[in-house]
Formats: sequence, C-alpha cells, structure tokens
Amino acid sequence: IRELSNLIRDKEVSPVELANLFLDRLETLGPNYNAIVTLTRERAMKQAQKAEKEILEDTYRGSLHGIPFGVKDLLATSGNIPTTWGANPLRNQVFDYDATAIRNLEAAGAILAAKLAMVELAGGMGYRQPNAAFTGPGISPWGNGMAWSGGSSSGSGSAVGAGLVPFAIGSETWGSILGP
Repeated sequence: IRELSNLIRDKEVSPVELANLFLDRLETLGPNYNAIVTLTRERAMKQAQKAEKEILEDTYRGSLHGIPFGVKDLLATSGNIPTTWGANPLRNQVFDYDATAIRNLEAAGAILAAKLAMVELAGGMGYRQPNAAFTGPGISPWGNGMAWSGGSSSGSGSAVGAGLVPFAIGSETWGSILGP
C-alpha cells in the first residue's frame, strides 16, 4: 500500500489505471481461487475517477486515496450490491447502507473493488469444511492449487495472497483471519 500510495500521490500511477488493473486481475484470476462473490466494477470506476480528479487537483486524502480493496462478503454494501454472508439462500440479499468499515475506507479515498468469498455465515457450518462456501473452497495461491485457504475470511486471504487486491478486510471470529 505504501509503494502504491507514493506512486499515486506523486502522480506516477493513476487511480483509474490501478483500479482497472486490479479489477481485471479479480475478474480473470479470482475464479482460480474461488475468492470472488461480486465484482464491484461500476462503483470502483466511479470512485477511481473521483480519486484521480481530486489528486490531479492536489486534493490528496492520505495513503489509501486511490487504492483498491476487497471486503469479506459479511459487510453490508449499498447500491444493489448483494451481501450474501456466504450463504446460497442469501445470494440476492441487499442493504440500503454501507458497513461502517466500508464508509470509513471510502471516506479515506479507498476504492471498493470486490466482495470476497467467505465460509457460510462466518462459520455456521464449521471452519474445517472447505465445502462450506457456495463459491467453493477458498484456494490458497501458495499451495499449488491443493491447499484450502480456510476460515471464513478465505476469500480475503486468497485475494491478497494472489495479488488480486492490495488489501482486504476480513473479520476474526474463530480462525477467520488466522486460518487464511
């Protein structure tokens, strides 16, 4: 994040270019890791364009300004973006508000790129069952396709480990972050 932030602040890299790069990686490589539930391309591009305009006008909000991120699909998102909690029956659940963490990150200029996979209901079926996520078991980018990234933040762990996003938000209940 520090390196990307410096490049953005110094106008060597554009937030729009960076968002496109990570959105493309999420779209093309994300399925290899069962890491993505919802790509938020439209929202991300609006945020990236806004960040780029602000930075070009010398309005720099700080080290997260223009940096794409992903969130565990436990966190509510507005704008008709589903929040599934990793449960197939909730695939179409939408909220009309954003979780506080998302609001705060976006206020800092960070760009929401994707909702990331998780174990159903943050562990409702247990953490030792790779099949407890409707996207399939989170695949670790460090296990030659053979290792489960585990925990209910498996999508966040896989996405960051594979370089699909510079950072991601998970939540710790009982190994949700420690497992991945």
